[in-house]
Formats: sequence, C-alpha cells, structure tokens
Amino acid sequence: MKKILRTIFLILLALSFLPLAAENIQFVMPKMIYTGDTVEIRYIFHSDALLFSGDFSEKISASMALRTDHDFFKANEQKFAVKSASLEKINSEYTLTLSLIPWKTGFLQIPPFNLSSIVEFSMQDRGGMSVRRSVPFVVSLSPIEVKSLVAKNGNKSFMAESGPLVLPGTTALLALLGILSVILFSVFLFTILHLPKVAKFIGDLSYIYSLKRTSRKAIKRLLTLQKDSPKISSDKDFAEKLQHIIREFLSKRFSYNFSTVTTGRIYGIFSELCGGSMSGHQSQTIESLIEIFSRLDYMRFCEKAAFLEKFGSDEKHERIVLSENAIKLIEDFDKEEDDDSV
Repeated sequence: MKKILRTIFLILLALSFLPLAAENIQFVMPKMIYTGDTVEIRYIFHSDALLFSGDFSEKISASMALRTDHDFFKANEQKFAVKSASLEKINSEYTLTLSLIPWKTGFLQIPPFNLSSIVEFSMQDRGGMSVRRSVPFVVSLSPIEVKSLVAKNGNKSFMAESGPLVLPGTTALLALLGILSVILFSVFLFTILHLPKVAKFIGDLSYIYSLKRTSRKAIKRLLTLQKDSPKISSDKDFAEKLQHIIREFLSKRFSYNFSTVTTGRIYGIFSELCGGSMSGHQSQTIESLIEIFSRLDYMRFCEKAAFLEKFGSDEKHERIVLSENAIKLIEDFDKEEDDDSV
C-alpha cells in the first residue's frame, strides 16, 4: 500500500513540474530534413511582461511579419537562408515562426539571437506604431539535423554521362547556320576559282549602277526645272537651263565633253562613239536629241522667239512638252538592247 501511495505521489510531483518544462517549446517540420528543403521552426514561449516595444506587447492578440534582412540573418547566410519570419501573440503566449532553407548537412545550430532587436528593426517605418527601446530577449533554438540528398536518394555513385541539353529551336537554328556556312564557302570558292570573271561581273554592275545614278539625277533636275518653270520669266533662260542639264547628262553618260558641242556635230560624235555604225534604235534616239537641241537653240538665239502656250496634241505648254521629251530621251538611253545600246 505504501508503495502504491509513493508511486502516485511521484507521478503527481512530475505532473506539477511538466508545465514548467514545457514553457518553451520548439516544433520543427518536416521531421526528415535534407539540404535545400524548406524547414519551418515554431518556437513557443510564455511571458507576462512587456517584452517588446510598441503597441505589439500591449495588445491581447497581435501578429507581425519580421524582416529577413536583419544583420543576424545576413551574418548566417552561408549556413541557412531565411525565407520568412513572423511573431504572433495571444495573451501572454508568443509564437515565433521561421521558414528557412539549410545549406549544409549535419546539425544546424542557429546561434542565440536577440528577438527584441529583430522586432524593433521590423517596426521601423511602420506608421501609427510607437517604438521604444526594449530589453533584450534572447532566443536559443535547439540544433536541427540536416541530412544529405545522397542519403535521401540512396545513390552513392556519380550520375552517368549525358549529352548537353539543347534549348527548343536550337537544332533548327544550327542547321540553318550550317546551310548558310556551306553556301558562303561555296561562293567564296567559286570567286577564287573564277576571279577574272567575277571581277568583270562586279565591274559591269558598278558601271550600270553609275549610269542609272546619273540618269536619276538628271531626271530629278528636269522635274525640278519643270516645277520651277512659272518662276522663270524668260524663255531663253529656261531653254538654256534645259539644254545645260541634257549636256551635263551626256558628258557623264558617255565620258565625253558635250558642253561646247554644236547641234550639227552631235550625230557624227555619236557615230564615232558607236564604232561607226548605229542600230535603228540608236539612230532614232540621236534624232530625238537633235530635234530637242534644235528647238532649244532657236529659242536661245532667235531674238523674238517664244515658247508656244499650246503645243502638240495634248495642247500643253511647250516648256512642259520639251521637259517631258528630255526625260523620255534619258530613259531611252537607259533601255537595254539584246545586242547593243547607246
């Protein structure tokens, strides 16, 4: 009987000390922790005193998010990374929750830290909350065992070799680049083997481009002269300007100075430039040129000469008709023939 009473007394005595032992409690989730896992630590403690500054301690129930950029967390970044932290209060019971990621295997020992300092740091710049200097409150967490991923996967050997990963669309891009490389190399090889022909081809293209450029400039100047015709009161001045544009075009087109060539000598000079013989198209073009020059010479050197107000079947002003004929003449010079051209 005495033994039974003694046993009951010991049990009641142990139960009376249980709340004191369980006053500060730490929970860790999940139970098995590996490097890189997200771990949640809950530390529950009790205090009737005003532990922290501000209105937080004075309220019956309150919660607040703690800043993770505190100096304590930064100083331990090599051991663990804190994703989030919070502190909750119900009456005199507090719950500190930390969500972190451990980086190393073994027992993770979080150094003791001043929770009051973190709370004050988190209260900064919070409108409507007074902050006072609080007494230090040190939290000491129990070590946490962190296991290796190798133990989790059960793989103690190196992974087998594998080919490099390729991003979607990379294969098509590489194939396209390969085709372009082959084409460029083929062009380069052909150029080296046929260098004289390639040089002649490039020279011909450059010459044709130069002729087209000269023609475009001349036509542009003729259109400008046609537009400015109402501003030129003298028919003689208009005729001189029109003839000057055509002469300058001919000089650049045939590399021959036409600035002082008289109208009567034009046919003979073009005959020499063409090697003594001209095709029907060439002869017709030269005749059109001589016709335009003859009319312009008459306007320039005849004292009472004047352009007609209505000329030709369209009954346009003669200035407009001569400008259009000059443009057509330049276009005729640029027409390519199967055998030869002017």
